[in-house]
Amino acid sequence: MTTQDKERESLWETLQRQANDLKGIAQELPDVASDVRSLFADDVNLGVAEVKEAAGQTGTALGIVAAGLALANVGLIFVFMTLMFALSTAMALWLAALITTVVIAVLAAIALRVAMTKLKQVQPMPKRFVNSLGKDVSWLRSQMKSTAT
Repeated sequence: MTTQDKERESLWETLQRQANDLKGIAQELPDVASDVRSLFADDVNLGVAEVKEAAGQTGTALGIVAAGLALANVGLIFVFMTLMFALSTAMALWLAALITTVVIAVLAAIALRVAMTKLKQVQPMPKRFVNSLGKDVSWLRSQMKSTAT
């Protein structure tokens, strides 16, 4: 057997080995694709859950804002009138009206400050979803590199 025949045999063996590797990869591909689909579906579900959670927190904060505004409006009518008439027995009517207005403005500001604090706690970006998606993409890249070698 000549050197050229040995090179052909080793080349043939190499090609057969690579063909077998490709067959193995082709057989694993549906499983990997299924795993990837499952991971991305889980990530999408996580993202949806996070957005719903943020929406719930936002709804609560907005409900408090609405309640604060409604109370401020009703309070401006009833408390303003009550305090104004009560204070007008001891001072001029215009001064009683001014003091009552300041009290109502302070109460409305407190309600709005509480609502703004609640709104600042809401995270509109679904961070767990983004982190999980990034991990899945990294995993997929590493799987593609390991099957390519």
